[in-house]
Amino acid sequence: MTCMKNLKLLILITLLSVTATSVNAEIINKVYAVVGDKIITQYELETLNPKRLQLIYEKYYGEERTEKLEKYYLSALDLLINNYVIEQAAAREGVRVSSKEISGAIDDIMQKNNVDEEKLRDLLAASNQTLEQYKWQIKIDILKARLMSTVFRPKIIITEDDIKEYVKNNSEALELSDMYELRIMTVDTDAELKEAMADFEKNGSFRDTAMKFSKSKNADGGGYLGWIELAFLDAEIRDVISGIKKGIAKPIKGDSGYRVFYVEGFKNKGDIDKDKKDKIVTAMQEKQSVEIFKNWLIEKKKEILIQKKYAN
Repeated sequence: MTCMKNLKLLILITLLSVTATSVNAEIINKVYAVVGDKIITQYELETLNPKRLQLIYEKYYGEERTEKLEKYYLSALDLLINNYVIEQAAAREGVRVSSKEISGAIDDIMQKNNVDEEKLRDLLAASNQTLEQYKWQIKIDILKARLMSTVFRPKIIITEDDIKEYVKNNSEALELSDMYELRIMTVDTDAELKEAMADFEKNGSFRDTAMKFSKSKNADGGGYLGWIELAFLDAEIRDVISGIKKGIAKPIKGDSGYRVFYVEGFKNKGDIDKDKKDKIVTAMQEKQSVEIFKNWLIEKKKEILIQKKYAN
């Protein structure tokens, strides 16, 4: 009889233990959101950055702690929802990234920076990031890059007019400037200037006139200066040569005489070489791809069922 009572008691304790464990697991690992076929649990949110959570519990109390926790959970939840939407939407486009690829990418990063996993974790912690977050970042970066190259960029058409407009609006950032092929002649007096100008009008060769009359050190070469960007010239010189495609500019009078410039050649800043043009096209594609990706993600969030279960 006593044995039977002991057995019943043991069964009751076991049942209570199982029930308590089940309830506890449900509380600890409650579902915060469902994104398509992915479930985001409290455990996943907390393991995203456990040190940040630990700091909140150690440093804050009362309402301030509640506020900090709410901010953490909402931020982590938004991050994971975005990531799962990108992952599932990319898969529908045939774009995937395996765990092996992510591990390989991290190994490459550690090898290039000569660090082990422990050191990498320390470096990430210094920027308030965990290895788990870093893995997600790498995964999303790879997915984005593959989506850009295989899905978005092939749909982007860049015309010559588009390139010209881009150059016009970004010439400073591109460090583009009109180019002038210049010669120079310097003379000391009004009389010398008058004689030199008469000679030029007669023979039509600035080179020959400069060789004959110029006091510059490069007079033997006909005063040749070569190709110079307009932006690198003094304002005084820019003023007299701007707009001249070929021909002589108005003499500039200085303390020691006159300087006379001759424009032998001109290149518009819009006349770019193939290498620079390719870089511009790539930059334009990247800019448009970012906008396309942003709109794509908005649409995918509408297509993929997102259900938020809790919001602390």
